[in-house]
Amino acid sequence: MNYDTTTVWISRIIEYGQRRIEKPVVAAFLTIGWMPVVFSILAIDAAEASQTFLVVQALAVLPVTFGPFIVWYYEKQVFPSFFQTVDEVVAPDQDLLIQKIAEKYDTIFSRYWWVTTLPFVLIIISVFFIGNDYFVSEGIKTGSEQSIYLLFFIYFAIFTGFGGHAGIVMMATIREFSDRVELEIDPLHPDSLGGLGTTGEFAIKTTVLLSTGSLGIPLGLQIASATESEGLVYLGISLYTLILAGTFLYPTYRINQKAQEVREQKLTKYRKKIREIESRLANFDDQNNSKHDSSRQQELQLEIQRTRQEFRDFRKVQLYPLSISITVRLVSSILLPIFLAIIEMFI
Repeated sequence: MNYDTTTVWISRIIEYGQRRIEKPVVAAFLTIGWMPVVFSILAIDAAEASQTFLVVQALAVLPVTFGPFIVWYYEKQVFPSFFQTVDEVVAPDQDLLIQKIAEKYDTIFSRYWWVTTLPFVLIIISVFFIGNDYFVSEGIKTGSEQSIYLLFFIYFAIFTGFGGHAGIVMMATIREFSDRVELEIDPLHPDSLGGLGTTGEFAIKTTVLLSTGSLGIPLGLQIASATESEGLVYLGISLYTLILAGTFLYPTYRINQKAQEVREQKLTKYRKKIREIESRLANFDDQNNSKHDSSRQQELQLEIQRTRQEFRDFRKVQLYPLSISITVRLVSSILLPIFLAIIEMFI
């Protein structure tokens, strides 16, 4: 099935670039990604700016340089791959429902990106005007330099907003998926997570992509330290951090709760089945058994052993989609903004 039915404008530009350059990361840079680099070079005079400002500016440029590729990668790789592999954890005959959910949120991502991006744009552009005196002190003085640097902020705001948009779309996708789709747990699945690893992968890939935006935090903190209206800066950082944390914690918690319900229903069925077999075995013990009855009794004993083993397998399976590799990536994505904030304190 095709789970990628619409394309956001950024991905369309990159796909146009791929007509000449096949590699999407190179096509993304040559079509759009070069802009923040050029804006920074034209707006900032390295001879006048402090070393601290140059460092935090370089850090802020890095994630948005790859921002177009990250948007393309999320839309064309991360989002579709979840629906392509999720059949391992859903009950049969739900393909049409899964297709509808995929098309719904693929459309939301590509057509309604501006709804989530707009608040980020308003906050970040406001930060630009609040920090104008600081930028002047760093050598961005002329009207042309400030206009070009404003273009950098607009660019940065758009791709920061796209990151938040991807996180919110992913959380909404998992919410509807867990509400409407019937899960099927496999205790023997190779991921040792009952098959829920696909949800964890979807969440952690989105989280890691979003975490690259934390490289802009030192610039925000630097602006906040140089102005009296730092509240707006901290609002933007808090909003970003909240979405970053939510992109992993909410989907995995939601799926875990749904899986717990499914497991409890399954365990209840196994308990009932075990009690029924025990009752039938007790009837055999109360009767004078023929040779045929003895054979049947052995079959019931084997059946109850198998059912008890399946019961134990279901009870023991870990239902929180958190493997070692996912944990490592999660910790690194969370520690990165914390590390950068600490570094900023000592610059």
